[in-house]
Amino acid sequence: MPVRNLESGKKVKESIAKKIPNAKLEVTELDVSLLQSIRKFASQYCSKGLPLNILILNAGIMSPPFGLSKDNIELQFATNHVGNFLLTNLLLDTMKKTMRESRKEGRIVILSSEVHRVTYKGGIMFDKINDEKSYNALYAYGQSKLANALHAFELTRRLQV
Repeated sequence: MPVRNLESGKKVKESIAKKIPNAKLEVTELDVSLLQSIRKFASQYCSKGLPLNILILNAGIMSPPFGLSKDNIELQFATNHVGNFLLTNLLLDTMKKTMRESRKEGRIVILSSEVHRVTYKGGIMFDKINDEKSYNALYAYGQSKLANALHAFELTRRLQV
């Protein structure tokens, strides 16, 4: 279970274990707003040689005041898109290997939002991602969700067999 907060994750693990005693769960730290955390998680996961059949990209934040991630990327875009994009890319070979070995097609689920339709006039403002003066919390959220949708479409195109 990748979690941003290890303490909360351990409580969830205990709760699941009470309901499903045979569940095999491991809590691992992952903050999708931090590129270093994503790389560390993916490296740890891949080094275990475990299969990966499904990747659900659900982590995100909505409409906070302007802020930058520790990697100097507008926080919503860093969390909602860049982090999920990097995680997918780092785990994609593991998913492909699992598919070849199991002969079962994997799934990547990228959660987005209808708000992907509510963006800055130009859509994704790559040249102004970190511009605090033009920041609008809802539009910034919308552009991060538009990036999710475009990522999903491109993955679909590239992975079709």
